[in-house]
Amino acid sequence: MQQITEKPLNTPEEPSDRRSLFGFSFLHFLNDVHTNALPIIIPMLVGSISISLSQAGLLNAVFGLTNLFGQPIAGYLADRQKKPWLAVWGPMLSIAGATLLPLAPSYSIAFILIVIMTIGTASFHPQGLGRAGSSAGIKDLAFFISLFAACGSLGSALGPVYVVFLISLIGKEMLPIVMIPSFIICLYIWKNVVSEQKTENITKEKAEIKDFFINTGKLMKKILSLVVVATIRDATLQGIRIFLPMLVILKGGSIAEGGMLLFAITLACTFAGIVGGKLADSTNDEKVMLWTIGISPIFLITGLNTTGFLSVASLIVGFAFLQAGTPVTTSMAQKKCPLSRSTVSSLAMGVSWGLANLFTTPVGFSADIIGLEKTLQLVAFLPWTITIWYAGKMILSSGGRK
Repeated sequence: MQQITEKPLNTPEEPSDRRSLFGFSFLHFLNDVHTNALPIIIPMLVGSISISLSQAGLLNAVFGLTNLFGQPIAGYLADRQKKPWLAVWGPMLSIAGATLLPLAPSYSIAFILIVIMTIGTASFHPQGLGRAGSSAGIKDLAFFISLFAACGSLGSALGPVYVVFLISLIGKEMLPIVMIPSFIICLYIWKNVVSEQKTENITKEKAEIKDFFINTGKLMKKILSLVVVATIRDATLQGIRIFLPMLVILKGGSIAEGGMLLFAITLACTFAGIVGGKLADSTNDEKVMLWTIGISPIFLITGLNTTGFLSVASLIVGFAFLQAGTPVTTSMAQKKCPLSRSTVSSLAMGVSWGLANLFTTPVGFSADIIGLEKTLQLVAFLPWTITIWYAGKMILSSGGRK
């Protein structure tokens, strides 16, 4: 196997490729606005083909597990492609699976369509994120990644509303027609926007199955601390957010109020990521990562222990601080491994997100035993484990220098 060598990133003097950033970011929005409609589509399947709740849960688990294991493979392949094939064909697969899924005549067909949709989204994200990073000069790397992520967050927020609107407008049976304009947009972006992006920051190594695990292991050693930080952060975010509507109901609110709270949190997270990325580029990325993670539990714990406006405002601010560090960890990973942007992006964001989704299972078990409110309060303390970890490292390193 060839030795992995990393060369410097783009210098600050090199112009940023905003055109490519726009193309990949719009593809991110298009992908996520369809795939994040899954919570709306699954109840339709429960009614149309009479699947059980456990079968519905399995469909969601397939979505999470395929992303967890598929993204590193897609990232490994993407780092060896001169053209961003996966970043264009991935969203097309996602859209096809999502628009056909409500019409699935059986559970087996629904399962296959979920797999198609998940392969699409798992293929897109590593290369899209890697190419968004390579569009930037080093002085705006985190900011470019935050803009790419913000488009995905916006798609996630609008996905359920988008599907409900389309079905009310044209009916469930006509939903697959959405593939036509969506595919045209994807191909237009491919031909006119992203296909000619410069490809200096890709590895010259060939893709070989036997080298995949060795390559991934070497990269993981370089960014392990960032993956740990991202996993704990995402586990906190997912562990609380997925159960928030239920907590709102337990506190006397309605499901509509819970949905509105989630929508407000998603929008706040969208803008917080942009602010965090800009701050990281203009100051110190590690400090931004640690401060945002360290501050977030203060507001999350306050929100979970109060009611009314104070609770809502605190939760929104807490999630915003938590999300502000997301593009920062990814940009730090890309700086460490500029020839493997897609792979390290899949590890620092994709794998951490997949593990965070698995974390919701023990959170649910704990809620059944000690109660939902107490469980979420414990989850809110998780980011401080990162603060304690880094504080310990600083104390040990300063002690070693004396």
